[in-house]
Amino acid sequence: MCRDPLERDADSGENGALTTAHRAFSLLTAGPRPLALNGRNFPGFPLRWVPLDEVQQVVLHRRCPQPLRDRIWTHLVTRSRAEGGAWTVACVGVALPALITITTRLTARHALDAADLHAAVLTGFLAGVAEIDLEAAGIMNRLRWAAFRAGHTALRDALDTPPPTSETSPREETTGPGRAPIRFVTSADAGHPDLVLARAVADGVVTAVEADVIAATRLDGRSLRQLAAEGGHSYEVLKKQRQRAEGRLATHLNQPRDPTGPGIAGTADRSRTVTPGESGSSSLTPCPQPSCGQAPGAQG
Repeated sequence: MCRDPLERDADSGENGALTTAHRAFSLLTAGPRPLALNGRNFPGFPLRWVPLDEVQQVVLHRRCPQPLRDRIWTHLVTRSRAEGGAWTVACVGVALPALITITTRLTARHALDAADLHAAVLTGFLAGVAEIDLEAAGIMNRLRWAAFRAGHTALRDALDTPPPTSETSPREETTGPGRAPIRFVTSADAGHPDLVLARAVADGVVTAVEADVIAATRLDGRSLRQLAAEGGHSYEVLKKQRQRAEGRLATHLNQPRDPTGPGIAGTADRSRTVTPGESGSSSLTPCPQPSCGQAPGAQG
């Protein structure tokens, strides 16, 4: 059986921030009174207290309607801001699979100490929890991009740091006597596909939802038709959405980088991004409900 990567880290002696968060979340969701949400407050949930590990499965499922996902995240973030403590751990715990995907993606391209990367990604995520606009759709998408940007910044800074010795590795070239080596790996920074999308989201060129569609279909090789079916969208509407977003992205990337110019930042906010319920379909495939067994827990 394939084991959780965080469990493997624990066995190997790693104690990164996400590993610690995983353990804390496991404690919160264990025992006879796990931290839970009142299912009566969330459409489609069973009429009972739903432990947060079950909530995690719902909100991360591809077919979970965006309004429900945003409602859950609004509740979690609001409790975290008001009470901190367990509810902040709850936010991290529910998002853990997405945060681990980010660290895996970054370390697959470049080497960086896992503990440092975990800490950076977690810091970016928590900064997002503290600041994110809960009125706008796609809360988790925007939190994920905030975590990614923080992780990539840590990665870039680590790669830009001169090595502690004067030796030059096979992937380095010195610029002259006594000068620090040029690390070729940093030259790929500007063209890093994930970073291009993350910057585009931060600049308002594309929305977080549009960036996810582009990343899934262009970088991860998933079919647009499959993505539309899983999200309950119209294929043609999603196709046009991606075309418009890629058009804005291409224009943005081809513009001279003039910080004083208006560019096209902000156009993503004025474009209509498809979310579940807007695709022209009269109904959506519901996300899987938590099981209906009794699980009394801490009030949420």
